[in-house]
Amino acid sequence: MLVSWLAVAFAGLADARALWTPTGSNPPLATSFPTPSEDPFYVIPNNISSYAAGGVIRARTVFSTEFGALVNAREIFYRTTNRQGNATGTVTTVFIPAAPLSPPAILSYQAAEDALNIMCAPSWANVNTTSEQEAYLGAFLTPIATFALAQGYYVVNSDDEDADSEWLVGITEGRATLDGIRAAQNSLDIASERPAVALLGYSGGAHETVWAASLAMAYAPELNIVGAAYGGTPVDLGAAYTLLNGASGAALAGGAIVGLANGYPALNATLNTLLTPLGKQTFAKFRGVDACIVETGAAFANVNFSSPAYFNGGDPMKNPVVAKVVADESLLMNVSSLPIPVPKFPRYEWHGLNDSTVPYEPEKIYVEQQCQHGANIAFVSYPGLNHDEAAILGLPGALRFIEEALKGAWQTPPCGQNLSTPVLGSVQAIELLGAAVDALLLDELTA
Repeated sequence: MLVSWLAVAFAGLADARALWTPTGSNPPLATSFPTPSEDPFYVIPNNISSYAAGGVIRARTVFSTEFGALVNAREIFYRTTNRQGNATGTVTTVFIPAAPLSPPAILSYQAAEDALNIMCAPSWANVNTTSEQEAYLGAFLTPIATFALAQGYYVVNSDDEDADSEWLVGITEGRATLDGIRAAQNSLDIASERPAVALLGYSGGAHETVWAASLAMAYAPELNIVGAAYGGTPVDLGAAYTLLNGASGAALAGGAIVGLANGYPALNATLNTLLTPLGKQTFAKFRGVDACIVETGAAFANVNFSSPAYFNGGDPMKNPVVAKVVADESLLMNVSSLPIPVPKFPRYEWHGLNDSTVPYEPEKIYVEQQCQHGANIAFVSYPGLNHDEAAILGLPGALRFIEEALKGAWQTPPCGQNLSTPVLGSVQAIELLGAAVDALLLDELTA
């Protein structure tokens, strides 16, 4: 949900690519592949149900423009299971370090795709040399993956909305994330070594991350998850909708309704009865081939989707079917009617107090509720920072947590406690991130 970060994305990407130098022959360029909508690699086989969760269906070596000539990047099409319990397939991109740690370690980074079309998926953005979505997603992936690969971590970056673009459907996103890690381990043939796994995401990517963390114990207990870090997290979609609707980030409010409808057939049917002709036309645009967040964010800024112009009767959140889905997609125990898991591995959360994209208070309440039930969470609040500022300035603290968690060296604070974090440009930040990544983040902050 980093709508206003587009300018930063374009500014930082070229500098980041200079951090990598060619090593050996290049894998195929993106121009070697058709677009995802036309590429057989993305086709779900008829026997998808015969594969285990995280089973590798096909794989290929790719060239990722995020880093110039990168050592071994691999795309894997794998089986996962959506919220409805149906077998489906999606893609993960695995960036392979030049010198992997032994025993191996994995950082699963969940990108804020925030869109409803396969053309907006991270796997395509990672290899497409011309799209705005590449620059948008690459602005955050580049410093994270550069840091992680330098440490010897495998970096897993999955298309977590699955083939049906079930954006913000928590179970679908969480399962796809966990199955992407399984697929990476299977493809790399390292599952038997039980690699230490850490999860990381911000904003829309934090939504995927918190759901993966929540589902891990029940859905993928064999994964050795040692920590999860996420910031600017939309733990309550109803509160986020209220904040965004009619504001500059209104595209996220409208798109969220469509994403939920993609994962809930009953909701989709209900919306079809509620939408006006203008509403149907507008919501169809969210599913359009050129409707990544850069385009929708500009097209639907300040739109009031609760207006009778879009929905018969006005506010869709007052419809009982819509309200039930939105409530049960919440991770707040006082909102959802479903049991809310409490992961026991360490977690690190951060949020800017001046966030006008994802409300701060629900995440604060989420942490409090989780702590009351035995969680292990450090929660860093940044006074004065908005959504985009907290994304960048909070990253050093999150990456410090990732590094220490993967080493088994994280010192657990009392649950919910605030922590001091490395400041970009400081000796501490440069020692943690490396001078190049620190400089890149500073450039993005001032772009």
